[in-house]
Amino acid sequence: MATRTRTLNLRITKGQYEAIEELVESGEYTSKSEFIRELIRQSIDDFADYIREKAIRDRDKHISLEEYIESRGLE
Repeated sequence: MATRTRTLNLRITKGQYEAIEELVESGEYTSKSEFIRELIRQSIDDFADYIREKAIRDRDKHISLEEYIESRGLE
């Protein structure tokens, strides 16, 4: 099955645009779009790592659903 894509329009500063152009011209990225896609992938990966670490760090603060139901007399 082919990957379904969506178009995203965004506004950036002139300096940001020029910095991206320089990265493409230097061969770091094949296109400005590829640079933006890489940023999005990295951001999503970073957020997933953050959520995973937070869940591990906070797991002792939480009780199971069964314990909550019992503590509230909702059985």
